[in-house]
Amino acid sequence: MDVTALIDAVSRTKSQADELTHQEVIDQLSAALAKFTTSAENQRFAEEYRPSGNYTRLLLNSLQDPYQIVLVFWGPGKGSPIHDHDDTTGVVSALTGATKEIKYAVTRHVGACVELAEASEFTIAPGRITPILPEDDKRLHLMVNEGTCWAATVHVYLTAIDRYRQYEATPGGAFRTAETRLWFDEWGVGRRMPTGAVRARSRKG
Repeated sequence: MDVTALIDAVSRTKSQADELTHQEVIDQLSAALAKFTTSAENQRFAEEYRPSGNYTRLLLNSLQDPYQIVLVFWGPGKGSPIHDHDDTTGVVSALTGATKEIKYAVTRHVGACVELAEASEFTIAPGRITPILPEDDKRLHLMVNEGTCWAATVHVYLTAIDRYRQYEATPGGAFRTAETRLWFDEWGVGRRMPTGAVRARSRKG
């Protein structure tokens, strides 16, 4: 599956979302993302891309779309803080490498802070999908590339995220939230990825 087909699949699921259960949304997005992340040509694009820093975030589709398909590059040892996804539904997989994900659940509210507990651990690799759901044990996670090589992950958010919350540990062990704006190093990057039309022209040439 090329990037155009992935964008079409996400757009189609977005248009049907009000008629689908959360699980049906996850199933549709997962099927499309698994095909995209196991494509050798898409993997080659990620392997040949030169990130601008140890953590680089690219939007594959348009800024005007009501959903987001995000390609993230993780340098060796690079990870994210614990964060939410502003109640969106989505899925995450990998194009290259293996990235560890730890999901967290809120166990108690302490004033303006919360206490968290690890809910699950998962290795994100090509074709392996982890869901993002509004439920307490599936909306918070951190990710880290524990390998010695670069990793690239693809994140599909059915509702575009403008702001989200990071969870910062306090001396007492609870976590306070810090609102953060979602930013991209580049957008519309999918236009530079291989597509079926490009392959057809190459064969004719």
